[in-house]
Amino acid sequence: MAQSWYSVVESEMASVDETIKKGIRSSYPELNDMCEAALNHRYHEIRPALSILSYYLNGGKDPKEAVANAVCFKASFDGLHMHDLIDENGKVLATRKKKLFAKEPSTTKVIVAGDFLYVMGFRQAYSACPKAVPYMIQASSAITNAIFDIVNVSRNPEISCEKVMEIIRKKNAIEFQIILESAAAQAGADEEALKRMRVCGCHIGTAIQINRDMEDLFGDEEKPRCHTLLTGTPSLILFHAMNDSVIGQSVRDAYMNSELTLKDAIAVANSIKSSGAVSKCKDAIEDCKRKAYEVLSDLPDDSYRAALLEFIGSL
Repeated sequence: MAQSWYSVVESEMASVDETIKKGIRSSYPELNDMCEAALNHRYHEIRPALSILSYYLNGGKDPKEAVANAVCFKASFDGLHMHDLIDENGKVLATRKKKLFAKEPSTTKVIVAGDFLYVMGFRQAYSACPKAVPYMIQASSAITNAIFDIVNVSRNPEISCEKVMEIIRKKNAIEFQIILESAAAQAGADEEALKRMRVCGCHIGTAIQINRDMEDLFGDEEKPRCHTLLTGTPSLILFHAMNDSVIGQSVRDAYMNSELTLKDAIAVANSIKSSGAVSKCKDAIEDCKRKAYEVLSDLPDDSYRAALLEFIGSL
């Protein structure tokens, strides 16, 4: 990761990677490969880096403690996200497995690998940073409830903007909220500081997810996957597109179509890309960034605060 904000925690991140690689060693090479593939996504590097920044920003001094907190969340959340590769019919998503895995895994293997990483995260927490355990339980519970919430409203074109944002906060932003708060608690921060990092993490996580959902439709360094459109998963970009005066009906029809092909989904995504839905999402991201900046405005100006502000600015 080349961004300058990341360089502040680069040595600690090397320790995070080394610790996790040691922890995922098993007697099954395919399991090792699947876990390593899941750990190497660019967004998966951001969470532990932000954890370390929050730890130091809130007065933490011990690099080993900073690394331990980052490791347990990276492993457990990456394990949970492996389960996201499985669709509502219990199949591994074809648009994802070819990117992640050299050998196409079965659904069972994806579940086992995800659970393996998830348990490793808790093992790390209990052994090296027990203060993180209640936060991990809280996040796991919230994410589980949010997943069922998503299933209940999937393919519903009448979903409200408020409900979409609630799902984003409960399913996605919660990770960043918990990570930043847990790291601050590990550093011995007071209640006011914990609340600050909790709020900041929620705004950061919301902005990241809005952007990820746009990347899902339009592509980033790879071809678009259109996972949200194919599965009828709520997102802010799809909400605004479905309520657009020009393309709204065609997007609604695609969103409700459980037989939609990737080719047709990409065609719909291309129509969304040139609509006003994009600018509305970009405005929402800027609003999240502004609120995150405000939360950090009263903190002392040091390299960790500067790095966190730089990261927020890059969203």
